[in-house]
Order: sequence, then structure tokens, then C-alpha cells
Amino acid sequence: MIASPLDWLAPAHGPGMLFVSALLAVGAFLALMAAEWLVAPQRPIPADDPGPVRRDSPAVVNLLTNDATVTTAAYRTTVIDLAARGWLRILPPDDDDELGRVRPSAVAHGGDALLPHERLVLQHVLARYTDDSAIPARYLAIDAKGSWFRRFRNLIRAEARRTGLVRSRWSVYSLAVPVALVVLSVMAWFAARNDGPDAAVIDSLERRAAAVAVALFLAVVAWRIIRHALGGALTHTQAGLAATRRWLATRQRLVEAGFGPMAPSALETGDRRLAYAAAMCLADGAALELPLAREDHYRAWSSVGGRARLVRVRYPWRPGYGMNPLLAFLLGAVLVFVGIRGKDWFSDVAREEAWDSLYERFPDQDWLISDVATGFAVVCFAPIVIGGWLVVAGLFDLFTSVERTGVVVRARRPAEVSPAPRFVRRLLERDRYTVYVAVDDGSHGRIMAWRSTERTAVPQGARAIVRASPVLGHVRRSTPVGHVVPE
Repeated sequence: MIASPLDWLAPAHGPGMLFVSALLAVGAFLALMAAEWLVAPQRPIPADDPGPVRRDSPAVVNLLTNDATVTTAAYRTTVIDLAARGWLRILPPDDDDELGRVRPSAVAHGGDALLPHERLVLQHVLARYTDDSAIPARYLAIDAKGSWFRRFRNLIRAEARRTGLVRSRWSVYSLAVPVALVVLSVMAWFAARNDGPDAAVIDSLERRAAAVAVALFLAVVAWRIIRHALGGALTHTQAGLAATRRWLATRQRLVEAGFGPMAPSALETGDRRLAYAAAMCLADGAALELPLAREDHYRAWSSVGGRARLVRVRYPWRPGYGMNPLLAFLLGAVLVFVGIRGKDWFSDVAREEAWDSLYERFPDQDWLISDVATGFAVVCFAPIVIGGWLVVAGLFDLFTSVERTGVVVRARRPAEVSPAPRFVRRLLERDRYTVYVAVDDGSHGRIMAWRSTERTAVPQGARAIVRASPVLGHVRRSTPVGHVVPE
């Protein structure tokens, strides 16, 4: 037979070294998870006494109190702070509008210097001020994934670094173990490739498919390492932790002072307290009157448990997530059956044991037919693996449930939180009924959002009893029991 384009897979990987490579790859993944846990920003508790008011920028306070991460609330709080300092004016909504309006102010500023990120926001407003009318808030809204917000975020990070409140989260030492294990796994992978028996591709398909799976897993781990190394994530310094504790104590005092529902149009010049309340995601009135950016999908402040705390929200995208367990089990069984039958049939074609007429019609292209059939046989492993997962998950969830009683801190449509490319998200936008709901019952700092249908969806801010399947996250039943105004 003529040399095959699939020869890069040959010879077949030796099972011994391939197993070692797989173990090292799993070890690298676990080491990376441990490193992520170790370098994660601490969650300081509020100080007993906030002491004198610090002079930090409200946007920097937003970074400190949200896991060393700049959220979209930093933009709103900067606008409010500029208004409090006299650079801007926030006017109440018109009679036929529900949103606030913003315009430049003619108030003298007496030596009040602006930080780089504050100048950027002021320029953003001035660029849209074209006449004597105030600018409706909708025309000042920004895209959290756009270049302007990235520039704004980087300026805030630079200011926090300059004041010694944050530092880089990842270092060479924190990534050394995962990197070393990845390198060793790659070396073992190539050693297994050179140590394999001399066999035809189709005759050792399982081992070759396992080798490809290990290589893909290594690529994913390596990509996560690279993303951490180049992502620029931050964590608190000791000075930053002390400052955060004081600001969290200040937040509690702002809650007691009633700054949550306060509208920014009622703001008095010189009073910056509302800006700091908005920085710590407290000012609901400001969010309603100035919807300048969508709130953070992955972080939410919750008062469940008697004390306000920051929780992280995850939106899983594994196969079958949100699917009815019985449907997932049946679909998985079909996928496994189809995958096995397809693999066997394409393997027979590659061995010239099936579809003899095709070989007789194109005798000079037998190598091409064999290669194409082998490729389809490899592809058939995907439905086998996915189907096997759906069978196990569906069978487990058929007989188990988990129930939470708490507050829905986030309700998001799949298109809003999907990591898929834009054209895929456009297709997801057609689904008007599926909603991710994240229910905080006060027991965990990380919340896995469940997927609900039109029948079981619960609005954000509602207190509810929600029952779902634990693995697939399918909401079986939901019962709203009240409404909560977040603090």
C-alpha cells in the first residue's frame, strides 16, 4: 500500500509509556488546580473599625473588594465620583424616559487632579456631548468585552499597583510544578510513540485514539498555563488586604446609612459616599438610573447568611448540561451504539473487508479510501466518549436530586455567558426560554448555576426553593417564596 498521510501517527504508541504520559498529564492538571487555589485572592473579613476614610479611587476600591478584579461597576462608580467632585452633572430622567442623563459641569475644580482612568471616562463623556442637552445614559453604555473597557481596566490596575495594593497573582514559582509535569508528559508521549509496535494504523486504532486524547488534554492544560502566565491577573498585597478590610467595614456602614436605593441624580457635590457604595456593588438605585454596563456575570454580592459577601458563579458547558436525565441517558445510549457501529464499519472499510465495490471502482486510490475510512473511524470515538458520559450522568441523576433554598443572585441566558464564538452565540440567542439560575443558600463561596426552562425559571433577586439534578444541573422544580433587595 502507498504511504499514508496518517503515517504521523505510526508506529502505534506503546501502552506502557502512554500510560505514564497520561498519568503525568493528569498530575499536571491537578497541580495547576492546586496552584489556582493557592494563588486565589483572599476573602478578608470586614475590620472592626474602618478608621479614617481612605483616599483610594472608587474604581480602585472596586478592584480591591471584588477579588482583585475590575468589574463593570468601576465605570459607573467613576462617573458618579466625577459628578460628586464637580466634573460632571447627573440629571434625573425626563418625563418620557427612565434613565438618568449626564452632562459636563461648569463648576471650578480647585486643583482636583484626575487619575488616568478618570480622565479616560471624562473624555468618553465629552466626546458624546455635542449640544446643550444632557446625554442619556444609554449613549454612554460600554461593551465589557470591548477595547475601551480593557484600556480602562488596565489603567485601574496600574493605579492599584502604583499604590502598592496589588501585585501579580502568578509567578514563576507558582507555575513551576505544572510546567515541569507538562514537559515530562510530552517527553513520555513521544517516547511512547517511538516505543510502539510496528502495526497498521487501523489495527491499533484504540491506542492511537488514546494517544490523540492525551495530546489534546495536554494542549488544554498547556493553554491554561499560558493564559495564567500572560493574563495579568492580580492579588492583594498585605497593604491591600488591610485596605480591603477597612473598605468592607465601610460598606456595612453605607448599607446602614441607606445608600443602596439612592439615585445618583440626588447626589450632592462633594459627597463621594454614593460612588464608594457603587464601587462595592451596593447602589441599586445607581444601577437602575445609570445602566452604563451589564453587571458582572461571574461575581455577585449576596447578603444570604446575615452578612454581605462576594460569591463566584460558574456556568458549566459540559455535554448534556441542563438536559433532562432520562433524555440524556437515552441520547447517550444511542450515541454509544451509533459510535461503536460506525467505528466497526469504517474499520472494516479501511481493511478492505467492507464496501468492496468502492475498491473495485477505484483500484488506484485504495490508499485514499483506507485513509478516509480510518479518519471516520477515529471521529466515531467522539460520540462513544460523549455518549458514555451522558449514560453515566443521566443514570446517576435519574435517582438523585439536590435542593437549595436561597436567593437567585444571577439569572442569565446561555448566549450571555457562552464561551463559544460569536456566530454560535447568535444561534443561542434564538433560545428564549433556557436560563441559567445561580441560587445562593449561604453555604458556599462558589455557586454552580443550573439550567432552567420556561416552566422552572426564577427571576434574579427572588428567594426560591430550587431542586435540580446534581451532575447535569437540570432544574426539576422551583418555587419562588419572596423577593429580596440585595444589600
